[in-house]
Amino acid sequence: MLQIIRRTIQIFVLILVFLLPFLGLLEIVEAYYRGHYVYMTKGDAWQGAFKFTDRFFKIFIDDPIKVISEIKGTLFWSLTVFGFTISDPLAFLGYLFSSKAFYLDFLISSLFLVGITLVFGRVYCSWVCPMNLIFELNNMFRKLLMKLNIKPLNVGFNRLHKYMILIIGCIISFILGVHVLYFLYPPLILNREVLHFFYFRSFGIGLSVLLVLLFIEISFSQRAWCRYFCPGGALWSLFGIKRLVKVEWDKQLCDDCGKCNLACEFGLNPMRGEMGMECDNCGRCIAKCKPDALKYGIYLPFRGK
Repeated sequence: MLQIIRRTIQIFVLILVFLLPFLGLLEIVEAYYRGHYVYMTKGDAWQGAFKFTDRFFKIFIDDPIKVISEIKGTLFWSLTVFGFTISDPLAFLGYLFSSKAFYLDFLISSLFLVGITLVFGRVYCSWVCPMNLIFELNNMFRKLLMKLNIKPLNVGFNRLHKYMILIIGCIISFILGVHVLYFLYPPLILNREVLHFFYFRSFGIGLSVLLVLLFIEISFSQRAWCRYFCPGGALWSLFGIKRLVKVEWDKQLCDDCGKCNLACEFGLNPMRGEMGMECDNCGRCIAKCKPDALKYGIYLPFRGK
């Protein structure tokens, strides 16, 4: 059941990745072209999509454009909904180093996700990030190839690489005055490519980068980006190092079947309770554990765990 909820959230977020830029474009059409979609778009498909969306929203609200206008920004990096802004902590960190300026409101807007991570750990990666869903589907294809007796390589790297990329990215941002991390974060790259498609009917180099990452993970290294190189994942891991909710292992119930280890795409060892800060609390290992030796537990600071 937990995995169904997780998948539902992931799919919902992926839908939002495409829906929000579309609604933003619809707002522009309504505001500047007064609903004459033909002036802004080419092709009956786009015009029909705008008209359908407008009529659909009017079933529930009288003025859909007014509601849409209250949603600003992109789904990732920074999003404002009815005056409440949520920013990615990685965005604030990169801004801090690249601009060499401190913006209190920006910091406050990032605290929401920081707070969730302090409690639940790296759940942004496993429950929210749309690229994680895409990488998981990509890994299913990798497993299918293995069943067909096509054995891809699985080259391992040091997990410290992502922390080094985070640190080096901040240093380069400070020196050059350019937000380098902006170009190294897959969910943002995906978001940017979708925006580019809706507004310019084309894709940028970011799509090529994502396709290369998918190819590498199929052919050379399982879940390589999230495991070894993602600066966002590094930041979430650091924030969640002392998280309150963790996967706990009951040695007495464990039958050493090893199914939980096979389920963990991050290559951790839940069968021995060895997950640490790299665990993203996805719950895949719990779902595979028949003796119920794995479950979520709350670890308060004074318990010393």
